[in-house]
This record gives sequence, C-alpha cells and structure tokens, in this order.
Amino acid sequence: MKKILLMITMVLGLSVLAQAQTKERQHKTPEQRAERVTGMLQKKLSLSADQSAKVKAILLTQATQMESLKANKSDDKKANREAFKTQLQKTDSELAAVFTADQNKTYSEFKAKMKDRFKGGHRMMAHNRKSGMKNPAQRAERMTGMLQKKLNLSDDQSAKVKAIFVARAAQVDSLKAKNPGDRKANREAFKALKQDTDKQLQAVLTADQQKTYSELKAQMKERHKGKRDVMAAPKEG
Repeated sequence: MKKILLMITMVLGLSVLAQAQTKERQHKTPEQRAERVTGMLQKKLSLSADQSAKVKAILLTQATQMESLKANKSDDKKANREAFKTQLQKTDSELAAVFTADQNKTYSEFKAKMKDRFKGGHRMMAHNRKSGMKNPAQRAERMTGMLQKKLNLSDDQSAKVKAIFVARAAQVDSLKAKNPGDRKANREAFKALKQDTDKQLQAVLTADQQKTYSELKAQMKERHKGKRDVMAAPKEG
C-alpha cells in the first residue's frame, strides 16, 4: 500500500507533502507548530493535561530556536547540521523527563517506524531515477498497472486510464520545463491538471472503483500529513 500511495503522489504530480511543507514554513508560527505536534503526541501517547502543557512548552522552545537557526544564513552547513542535531537531542532529553517509561517506549517506536517509512520513500525515488522512469509512457504504464490491480480494471478501462495518464504525464513535464522556478504558477497548474484527471477517470471508473480510488488518495493524504507532523516533531540524534 505504501508504494502505491507514493507512486500516486509521484505520477499524478499531487506533490501533497512538498506543498504542505512549503505552506508550513510560510504560514505556521512556532506557537502553531508546537500546538500541532503537541496535539499529535497527546493522541499517540495519551498525555495528561499536565504532560501536554510541559510538552508544548518544550516544543515551543525548540520551534523558536529552530526558526533562529534557519534564519542564520551561514555557509557552514556542517555547523548548522550540528546545531540542529544538538537542539533535537536536547528536546528528546527534556521530553524523556516528562514521559512515563511506556510513553517513552511508544514514542521511540513511533519515530523508528516513521524513519523507516521515509527511507522506503527515498529508496523508491532513487530506484525510479536509476531505472529512468522519466518517460510519460513509462510512468503511465506503471501507474495503470497499479490501479488495474487495486481497482480490478477491465482491459478497456486500463487502455483508457493509461491514455489519461500518458496525457497528464506529458503535460506535467511540459509545465515543469515551462515554469521551472515559478512555484505558485506550477501549483495552480498542477492543481488544475489533477482536477481534470480526476474528472476523466470518473468517466471511466465504476462507482465502486471511484470509491476505492478516493479512499486510496485519502489514505495517501493522511499518510503525508503524519509524515509532516513527524518531520516537525523532535527526532532522535
């Protein structure tokens, strides 16, 4: 399921995670980020009200200091990495003093799981680059095969779906080449392409298939949201 969701992101050009991270940096204050991650940990670890207050204070301090480090335009990347690492280790140490033994164990397992998930995503992207999955026809073929399996597409449906994805992949490549540095224009264009693709697919898929496809996309969105939260949360050094 993870590979399929990742492929939907890459092939359809949804860029949910990248866009969300950009918006996070642009619009979220340290207080908002601390509030969001605290809410996530409160749910995952069943934090008490007192623990939640302490965790939020710790995360607010971290978020504020991270903002300060990001604002430092030093060319010494190694020094910046070390500074981030030191801050994350400090945060983990402070959180460990707030959590119970069971909560610390759950928190460590949760971070380890997300770390493995990120590694899996990086390996897949590296594999796609190595295998030359840049041709629109190749990307469309791979995506169609995945949906054919998940949605039980007929041969006629598969042919139509592939044609839709080939056209979309070609348009995505054209947009990337046309506006390489205009992120705002690209976001709007990709959004329009996604909506057009969904509309075309609806005309091909049955009601049940549309429901399953919508569920897959919803799961992908939630998965990326979880990744975004974990990236904002303190990590092990």
